[in-house]
Amino acid sequence: EQESKRQRVESASEAPVLLDFRFLVPGGSATPKQVEAVYIGDEGSLAHVAAVRFFKHLPATRLSGVGSFSAAFKAVASGKALYGVVPIENSASGTLHSTYDLMLQHDVVIGGELGVREVYCLCAKPGVSLHDVTRVLSHPNILEACTTFLSTRLPSGRPGPPEPSLETVPTISTTEAAKRVNNEAASAGISAAIATKEAAQRHSLSIIAEDIGNDAFLETRYILFHLRSGEAATLPTPFPRDALSPLRKRSACFALRNEPQAVYKLLSCFALRNIDVLKVETRPMAAGLRSPPGLPNGTARLWDYLFYVEFAVPPGQTKAIDNRLWENLSEFSLWQRDFGSYPSQLTVIEKQPQTWSDMVDMMTKS
Repeated sequence: EQESKRQRVESASEAPVLLDFRFLVPGGSATPKQVEAVYIGDEGSLAHVAAVRFFKHLPATRLSGVGSFSAAFKAVASGKALYGVVPIENSASGTLHSTYDLMLQHDVVIGGELGVREVYCLCAKPGVSLHDVTRVLSHPNILEACTTFLSTRLPSGRPGPPEPSLETVPTISTTEAAKRVNNEAASAGISAAIATKEAAQRHSLSIIAEDIGNDAFLETRYILFHLRSGEAATLPTPFPRDALSPLRKRSACFALRNEPQAVYKLLSCFALRNIDVLKVETRPMAAGLRSPPGLPNGTARLWDYLFYVEFAVPPGQTKAIDNRLWENLSEFSLWQRDFGSYPSQLTVIEKQPQTWSDMVDMMTKS
């Protein structure tokens, strides 16, 4: 039954789309236009998978990997790329705060959001077995998402005679981990990487364990972002238009007065309009030069907080209603930043309680 649920989730996440639209170029002719987009990591990374899905039906798109979150935002801000694709939250390890911080530092908006199911594999050089591995490399969030496997299935976590301790090595991405394992000298010990199948194939590694995540339905939200003004703001959003009932969302950030009922007053703007608030995230606000651009002088103090809010856009909401909502939100906040409204396609599945068979299976594996 669990396997059938896995298949349904995977098929929903990877459902084929039939979108085929073209960008308008000067002169009014609907012809393919070269589009530059950047993502985190190399080909085969999960961010690359997300980018391919965003631009699957725009064959003229050129996708380029960059080495960091900051590099992705700088590429879009400088005009080298029209779009960027970065992760914003993982269903197991939570928010990627770098994305939130960089969204504040650059005048960008969100154009779309896709959920990418993560199936992690332990991969190593051909001939290496599970019991040979003494070192595991991957992105810190991915290592955290596979802790059960690392503690129960690899040598250092197994009962019996003492064995070499397992070393975990953080890398900037899963593809970087696969690359380092492939290039590792024989005398450096036996390493394995936690990465995708695509990354393993790209770097000639063998998969020695598959689907090793703690959560059977692990997913990461990826956002497509672009500059608030400029060419991308005038173009159709590169998003599967016939995706399975995409939700319309809106994201914004607020600085509140440090006084009683400040949060209550802000959220009441949504409650009184029967608007579904999907997420509230807080981040400490540093004082001085590092405060958000546009925040009035003297209002940012150390240990004040910014509030990021995501909410569902009600069907049929008009521009006039939207303006009144924003006026109301502005009334109860010191500062606001609107990240725009956008389509969102995430996997919707009910979490199931752990069964006795699951627990017996876990004890057997350990």
